[in-house]
Amino acid sequence: MSAVRRWLIPSYGAMLALAALATALVLRGAHMFAHDGDGARHIRLGYEILERGQVLQTDVLSHTRAGDPIVLHEWLSEVALAWANGAAGLPGVAVLATLLFTVAVWAVYWSAEELGALRPLALLVGLLALLLHSIHLLPRPHLFTTALAAVYMVLLLRFARTARWATLAPLPVLMVVWANLHGGFLLGLVLISAFVVGALLDSAEFAGGRRAARPLAVVLVACLAASLVTPHGLELWAYTTGHLGGDDFLLSVTEEFRSVDFHRAYGRAFLAVLFAGPALWMTGRVRVSWLGAGLYLFFAASALHSARNIPLFALATLPWFAVWAEEALEGGGGAAATVLARLRRMDRGDRLLRPWGWTLADVGLVAWALGPNAAQYQFDPGVFPVRAVDQLDQIDTSGHVFNQMPWGGYLLYAAPEIPVFIDGQTDFYGEELAREYLLAVNGRAGWRDVLDRHAVEWTLIGTRQPLAQLLALDAEWSRVYTDDVAVVYRRNATVSR
Repeated sequence: MSAVRRWLIPSYGAMLALAALATALVLRGAHMFAHDGDGARHIRLGYEILERGQVLQTDVLSHTRAGDPIVLHEWLSEVALAWANGAAGLPGVAVLATLLFTVAVWAVYWSAEELGALRPLALLVGLLALLLHSIHLLPRPHLFTTALAAVYMVLLLRFARTARWATLAPLPVLMVVWANLHGGFLLGLVLISAFVVGALLDSAEFAGGRRAARPLAVVLVACLAASLVTPHGLELWAYTTGHLGGDDFLLSVTEEFRSVDFHRAYGRAFLAVLFAGPALWMTGRVRVSWLGAGLYLFFAASALHSARNIPLFALATLPWFAVWAEEALEGGGGAAATVLARLRRMDRGDRLLRPWGWTLADVGLVAWALGPNAAQYQFDPGVFPVRAVDQLDQIDTSGHVFNQMPWGGYLLYAAPEIPVFIDGQTDFYGEELAREYLLAVNGRAGWRDVLDRHAVEWTLIGTRQPLAQLLALDAEWSRVYTDDVAVVYRRNATVSR
C-alpha cells in the first residue's frame, strides 16, 4: 500500500507544482502572447546574438537609434528564449516560461518548510504565490529573476536553519548566470544583505547566531565580484543602477512600471495579501523577526511603487505568512485550536515532491502543451497586426517605417528584415524619441515634422489612431492596406521633402 500511495497520492509540493504548470499552460497559456510584444523583441535579439556569435554592442533593430551603443543586460535570457522558440516555436517559449514560473512558485512552498511551517499552511502560501506571480506571467527575462530569487531565498533560509557554509556555495555561481540573464541580479545582493542584517539584529533566528553574519558577508562580497563576470563588466552596474531611478516620463508611459491599480482584480488580490501580514501581527501572538519584518516592509514598498514587483513581494514575504498564521492559531482558543489541530493532522511527513508518479502528470501536461494545445500560443491577431504583416511582401516597404510602439516587438519577430521606429524598450530609445512618437501617433501639431525628420516612408499603425485619420485626409499619403486592426499608409513617390 505504501508503494501505491507514493505513486497515487501526491505530496503537497507535488500538488502545488502541478497546479503551477496547469495555471501557466492551460489557464494563462493563451494570454502569454495576447497583449505583450516585448517577449518577441527578446526572441529576435536572441537570434541576432546566436547568428553573430557575440553579444551586440550597438543597436541593429531600429532605424532611429541604429549604431548607437546598447547594453544587452539580458543577453543570456534572450538566447534561451530564442533557443526555445527555435526548438518548438512559441509553445516552446511558453513551456520555458512555465518552468521558470513553477520554480518560483514551488520555492515559496519550500521556503515556508525551511522556516518550519506546517505543510498545509506552506501549500496555502504557495497557492497565494501562484496567484500573485501569475499577474506578470509573460515570457520575458524577468521570469529568470523571480525563479533565481526564489532559489536564493531557499538556500539562505536553509543556511539560517543549519549554519552550513556549503549551503551558500552555489550563490556566487548562480550570480554569474543571473547577472547575464537579467538586471534583477541586484535582488540577490539585497536578499543576502538582508540576511546579514538579520543575523546581527536577531541572532536567535540563525543556527549560528551572530556568527552567521560572517559567512553571509563573505558570500555577499563573492556575489558582488561574480556580478562583474559579464560582457559589460562595470558598465552593467552603471546601467542597472541608473535604471533604478528611472525617467519619470518613461515610467509613466510604460504600464508595467506604474503603481498598483487597486480598481483591478490583481490589485484587490494584492491588497488582501498586503493587509494579511499586519493583521496577523496585530493578534499579539506572533513573533516577528527583524528579517521577516524587514523583508515585508521593503518588498511591500517596492510592489506599491511598481506593480511588476508584486511577484517579488510574494517570494520574499509569503513564507513568513505561513509561520505567522500557525503562531496566531496556536495562541488562540476554541475554533482556532480546532483548526490548528486539524492542520497538524494533515501535516504529513512526506517529501516536497514525489518524483515519479506525479512527475508523469507534469510531463504529460508539458507534452500536451507542445502538441494538441500548441495552437493557443500565438500573438492575438485582434491585438497585433498579424494579417497586415503577412501581406507586407506584397507592399512596397522600402524606406523607414513609423510603427505603433506596442507592435515594435512583434514586427521585429515576424518581419526581422524591417528596422523599427520604436519598440517597448523605452529606456533605450529615451525620452526625446518617446515624446516624438506620442506626438505623431496622437496626431498632435508637428506630426509631419516627426515623420519628415526620421525620413519615414510608410506607416504601420492602428486603424483608430488619430494619425491614421490624418493620413487618410493628407494628399501626400496613400492607404495601401487596411483591416480592422492595422492600416498601412505609404508616402506618395512624387512628394519630395
